[in-house]
Amino acid sequence: MSVAPVDAVRHYLEEILPLYRERFGEDQSVQAFRVFMASHTNLTSRRNLAGHVTGSALVWHRSSNSFLRVYHAKLNLWVFSAGGHIDEGELPHDASIRELREETGLTATPLFDFKKPMPFIVTAHPIPVSIKKAEPAHWHYDLVYLFAVDQKPVIDADPTEVSQFRWVEGTEITLKNSPVDLSAQMLRYGYEI
Repeated sequence: MSVAPVDAVRHYLEEILPLYRERFGEDQSVQAFRVFMASHTNLTSRRNLAGHVTGSALVWHRSSNSFLRVYHAKLNLWVFSAGGHIDEGELPHDASIRELREETGLTATPLFDFKKPMPFIVTAHPIPVSIKKAEPAHWHYDLVYLFAVDQKPVIDADPTEVSQFRWVEGTEITLKNSPVDLSAQMLRYGYEI
């Protein structure tokens, strides 16, 4: 599998993570990103057995204040974001757009500035062993970007990626093993739910 140019992703992260920290604060995931970046050169390679940077999409249905939740077929668990690996020539926000379209068929409105795409949430989470892919357990250093839809669209999910989906109302969710207070995060991001 090809990867994004090493320097482009690193440059983006070196620019955006301090801004994220300034806006949202430092937490364990941001610290984990910094440690990972300091100890690895290629941040997106799937051959890096310690882990790699990924991009994901969290989809918000504005009028019902609900969020799309998908059942990740490969991980066998419910998650609040479609996402995955960064392809050659992509940055994390590009991967989030592509993965959202590939996994759910959705084209949603990105709620970030393309000139300086700020992730909605930065998270680091473990990925279990995959016998099928012959991959050991490793970490995903995930940048989750916020997207919106005004009407609940038809979901055309790829059954190899997403076997079920539902819209979930609420202000506190668990995003890939990390509890997130969505109402507080939405306010920090400039939206009220």
